[in-house]
Amino acid sequence: MSNYRLKYRALEPDDLAQIYLWENDLDLNRVSLSKVPLSKYILEQYISQAHLDIQEAGQFRFILMDEENNVVGCVDLFDYDAVARRAGIGIVIDQESRSKGYATEAITLMKDYAFNHIGMHQLHCSIMVDNLLSVKLFEKSGFKRVGIRKDWFFRNGSFTDVIEMQCINS
Repeated sequence: MSNYRLKYRALEPDDLAQIYLWENDLDLNRVSLSKVPLSKYILEQYISQAHLDIQEAGQFRFILMDEENNVVGCVDLFDYDAVARRAGIGIVIDQESRSKGYATEAITLMKDYAFNHIGMHQLHCSIMVDNLLSVKLFEKSGFKRVGIRKDWFFRNGSFTDVIEMQCINS
């Protein structure tokens, strides 16, 4: 029996409406490194390719569900590099499901999946310096700060630094 409250699964066509909301949420976009909103058409195309494994697609998005099978968020493994055995990780927890420990648990689940099921050596993420909640979340989840990219991201008329973090499988 699992000690986790969360379960993860692949994307399904029924996830389109929720993914569309997350991808176009202005509050999420403010802390995300993505640059443009995504259309329903683009997301439909992405979901239609969800059956490809991470080796083929170079990325994979998991839907996170709670004990009652309610969708509470998603987590992405992206920029997959099979030779270096690394990938980026990103996470979204729905507004109504925050402050319940789901983000920490989701990162733990993904570390287990990445390190123990697909043989990854490391996960990495990039976080804007003013996104203190995400920095704290990833540090709590075993990620270490490995550097800062100065003036890395331009948004709302100014540059901001980005913290680079890694978690290496020992």
